[in-house]
Amino acid sequence: MLLNKILNTSIKKSLLRNLSAGNGLRYLSGVSVDKFDHLDFYDEKLQKYLEFLRKEFYNLRANASSNRDYRRIAQLSDVVKALEQHRVVKGNMISKEEVAAEKDDDMKELMEEENKVYGELLKKTEAELLNQMYLMADGENYDSVIFEITAGAGGQEAMLFAKELFNMYTNYFEKHGWDYEILIEDLTDIGGLRHANVTINDAEAFRRLRYEAGVHRVQRVPTTEKYGRVHTSTASVAVIPRPADIAIRLLENELKIETKRSSGAGGQHVNTTDSAVRIVHLPSGVAVESQSERSQIKNKEIALKRLQSKLIQIEMESADASVKGTRKAQLGNLERNEKIRTYNFSQDRITDHRIRNGTVYNLKEFLQGGENLHSLIEKLAIENRRKNLQEMIDNFQDSITELVNKEKKRGSEATVKVGPPETSSKCDTSIKGTLFLLNEAVQAITNSFKQIPASTKARVAAFKATA
Repeated sequence: MLLNKILNTSIKKSLLRNLSAGNGLRYLSGVSVDKFDHLDFYDEKLQKYLEFLRKEFYNLRANASSNRDYRRIAQLSDVVKALEQHRVVKGNMISKEEVAAEKDDDMKELMEEENKVYGELLKKTEAELLNQMYLMADGENYDSVIFEITAGAGGQEAMLFAKELFNMYTNYFEKHGWDYEILIEDLTDIGGLRHANVTINDAEAFRRLRYEAGVHRVQRVPTTEKYGRVHTSTASVAVIPRPADIAIRLLENELKIETKRSSGAGGQHVNTTDSAVRIVHLPSGVAVESQSERSQIKNKEIALKRLQSKLIQIEMESADASVKGTRKAQLGNLERNEKIRTYNFSQDRITDHRIRNGTVYNLKEFLQGGENLHSLIEKLAIENRRKNLQEMIDNFQDSITELVNKEKKRGSEATVKVGPPETSSKCDTSIKGTLFLLNEAVQAITNSFKQIPASTKARVAAFKATA
């Protein structure tokens, strides 16, 4: 009777509801631990890495002094929160030795029932923790990105393919409700695309699109081909993160604007009106021009957007030299053999060469930016997160050395204890011990178990007193 009173059905249901409550652990609904089966959660190296992340987080909370530190705190916050949740749940479980030593059968059943509930929660907190580690493995996220498409080898056919890719991705942006602006869309007379530059303002854009960067190859018979021969052409995609603190203002007194007559094919306005515009940014010496429109006003607008885009890229490269290498690595030399993905029209096939089982079919649907494209993007993200996380775990000793060196540079502040501080007034204002990261779900579950006496000894005493 006592057992039924303590662990009745309503309490069990209440506990299970707390596990998946909307205000509780994120991403728990539908999460399967099998999703993370390539990692052994209790691997010694993984546990050491988790403890390193935990200490790094609390150390940064105590000593953060730069935007980079605060970005790292934000990056680690959800991981450490999930880790603390896991440790609290695990700490509430009764050891197997203690259960085995219990002589009273009803009390042993009570302990086993309690462990069963905690065991289910433990699995879900492990899944949540590893999920947060995968997200962390993506590195820094950005609220805005510059998305570029450039025609490569293959002449007009490459430009037609670049236009198809451009339409595919803009459809994808719209289907996901992203805010984007086309800065440059340099079209050819037959509907091809030489180059396009788009800014996307959405927190999900960089995570989703970063693995689309590289050379895309198309194999098909062009409409202009008389003998039915398959041609191979390329177009490249670059995805450049745009930090929120970079803004460019174009002042009139810093611009030299020149007009000239357009050249090339285009009809009667070519070589008859001064519609082409060239703009030089005097402080930097950067020059751009536009002659794709008949109107001088429109060409000026396009040139100004190109100039702003170039100046943003230069600013980013000066802020982080790796960005320049990123663009070069993404664009490559635009050769046919430098491909991340192949679009084969005769076989109605798309093959991503970076992952196993990277082939999908139905090119028409794929080029509409629909579910097939989204599924491939998700698969790439998962594979890369797994790879990145494994590399981080394997190489975290180097991170420890870097952290120690950083602490030495802080001078006298380097004496601050690594880990959750207990006495520092500087830290106590923001950190209420490690449990400040527990969310409402774990708190609710812990409170629910207060209906059961706190220790095994107390439960035994309570049980025998009423027997």
